[in-house]
Amino acid sequence: MLKRLIILVILLVMIKPAYDLSKQIWDEIVNWLDINSAITTMENINISEIGKTAKETIYETASTISALQATVHLPEKVQSVEELADAFFYHFSHWETNFEIHYVGSTSDIEHIIQQAVEEASNRDHYILGHLSDRKIEYEYGKYKAKIKVQQQYLTNAVHEQYVDERIAAILASVDVNSMSDFEKVKFVNDYIVKNTVYSTDTSLSPHSACAVLKENKGVCQGYALLALKMLRDLGIETLYVVGEVHTGPHAWNLVKVDGEWYHLDTTWNDPVPDRGNAVRYQYFLLDDATMKLDHRWNEADYPKAISKKYTVMSKIDHAYEKDGYIYYSNIADDHRLYRLNLSTGENKRLTKSRAQYIVGLGEWIFFSNYSKGAYLARIRTDGSDESIIYREKVSDLLVEDGYLIFATDEGLKKMEIRNF
Repeated sequence: MLKRLIILVILLVMIKPAYDLSKQIWDEIVNWLDINSAITTMENINISEIGKTAKETIYETASTISALQATVHLPEKVQSVEELADAFFYHFSHWETNFEIHYVGSTSDIEHIIQQAVEEASNRDHYILGHLSDRKIEYEYGKYKAKIKVQQQYLTNAVHEQYVDERIAAILASVDVNSMSDFEKVKFVNDYIVKNTVYSTDTSLSPHSACAVLKENKGVCQGYALLALKMLRDLGIETLYVVGEVHTGPHAWNLVKVDGEWYHLDTTWNDPVPDRGNAVRYQYFLLDDATMKLDHRWNEADYPKAISKKYTVMSKIDHAYEKDGYIYYSNIADDHRLYRLNLSTGENKRLTKSRAQYIVGLGEWIFFSNYSKGAYLARIRTDGSDESIIYREKVSDLLVEDGYLIFATDEGLKKMEIRNF
């Protein structure tokens, strides 16, 4: 009898630890699984079509990737929609294509929680938002935990963005940023993009990316607007990325804040097509909502109002040439006659009754194609005096280079030495 009792005690001593361990494991499994369900479910969700609005909070993050990454941290625990959004934004800002997030909390509405977090994270930075592409999300979940696996595609990557940061820094280093007004900063960015970009989808990088516009000098509206956003933000100009429509379909442009007022800026539509080299238009430069709505559509509730008409005169400018604080231009509102605008005072003066196109200049002379006289090559002094025809053939695409006036004729390109004038 005693022998049997000893054997029973030994068995209990051996079984008890195994039982305790198995019970602990089982309790953890129950905590992970929904005990009302026999198995853990696996679901796929594609959330690539997230609403892209400016209404959500826009984080004042630095523009460069290195600085941005220094301001964004991966939360230690993800237990709320906000913390889940923090985690998504961390991975987005590092341009990560495959990542996993562990969420702890009620999963009764997990699909909505994920969707809300992704939308919030996407709208925190418009530059990142504009470069987000297709997304696939898989998640495993129980009652109180979820493991979220994400495959995210972008229109760019970390290497391309490093190039963008360095190239923009070099461009801005070429000007005296500290002496520039808000207006001058916006004009500088508009002019740089227009002069250096051809509207085209023929790119090796995505034509929708800022990097393609900057590196290949080609791109489409999305790339134009994202590069403008990046450059203006580096210049300290508050800028938004706007998604809307025009008569040809979806379109993108910017809203910029100049001296406390919001204005529309469409660098794509300021770029002549076909490309005219250094020719810059300003029909869509610092416009108010009412003017912009004549041919653009957007969800107005998602963006701040632009009501100031202070710079309406800029929309009348075509074939512009800028020198010493003046813009010499073809005035669309006055049958394309030659005008001079003082950028400091706003004084707007007609220099001649002649209709002018393809305006360039050097020294005290302005050269243009005189459409009032057969599109012949003409010249006039910057004060509006001494106008004359200097070449009696139809000319276009004027360019000043190395002391020569270069222009196109029906017979091909020709040039004149400007000192002969």
